[in-house]
Amino acid sequence: MLEKLRDLLRGAGRVAVVTHRRADADALACAEIMKLVLERLGVEVVAVVCPEGSPLGGCVEEVPSGVDLYVLADVASLSQIPPICGRCVRVDHHLVGDEIPGVVANRPSCTEVALTLAEEAGVDIPPEVARLAVLGIYTDTGRLRRADAETLRWVAYLMEKVGGVLGDLVGAEEGQRGGHVAIALLKGMQRLEIYESSLGIICTSHVGAHESDLAALLLSAGCKVAVVASLKKDGVHLVFRSREVNVAEMAKSLGAGGGHREAAVAVLGERTSKRELPSLLRAVIKKLFPDAVPLV
Repeated sequence: MLEKLRDLLRGAGRVAVVTHRRADADALACAEIMKLVLERLGVEVVAVVCPEGSPLGGCVEEVPSGVDLYVLADVASLSQIPPICGRCVRVDHHLVGDEIPGVVANRPSCTEVALTLAEEAGVDIPPEVARLAVLGIYTDTGRLRRADAETLRWVAYLMEKVGGVLGDLVGAEEGQRGGHVAIALLKGMQRLEIYESSLGIICTSHVGAHESDLAALLLSAGCKVAVVASLKKDGVHLVFRSREVNVAEMAKSLGAGGGHREAAVAVLGERTSKRELPSLLRAVIKKLFPDAVPLV
């Protein structure tokens, strides 16, 4: 993978690493590791950019101009970032998305792709980045439920850098966000709509934040497919989750978006209001699941 990255970097002296909007731990960890890799390859990294910020901090929000290349971290679709005038490559783990040249590997987290590049480049991961990387892997693998042997190898490597116990590290992070998540989940359950289809139970809802947490909760409650909408500055985001249905192809069929077989996002550029989200979700269900019947 490193040689492919070298080819993609050819002619680039100054780059910016850009995550998707509102970067989560996996996106930010991937970006920070890529910064180390790029610097090892002799490239100047002007900034690590998280458009619209990140709950974790540690990055700037404005995309700089005057660089030779933008390296997109954990970005499957250009709809996930502000408009960029310049050459882009991506380091990603989503197999379904826009046709952007880059290094893409089918891993449970983007952090693992960046760690593989770091290993090939001989980059040592410092403790502060290792801590972030553990959080990135833990959250993006559904608390390690989607982890395989390679994922666990990386977690063990990172924990040796950080020290301590995994539960303490992730527990501290979850404790800081627990109240906000609980409120979002409760509101989302109030707005739940349920459908019966030939594929099984389909569940929809909408929240302002923590869409992935709500979608995961709906799966754990028995939904075969969960679709959670949220209203953002760039339009409506639809978060898809399923353990058996290929939701990446569903998300892609709606427009800009992509992801994995079990987890994906679609971004609908149309303008709407929060009040209209239930109607929009009903239209989406009708399009994707024509035989779905609402349960009341």
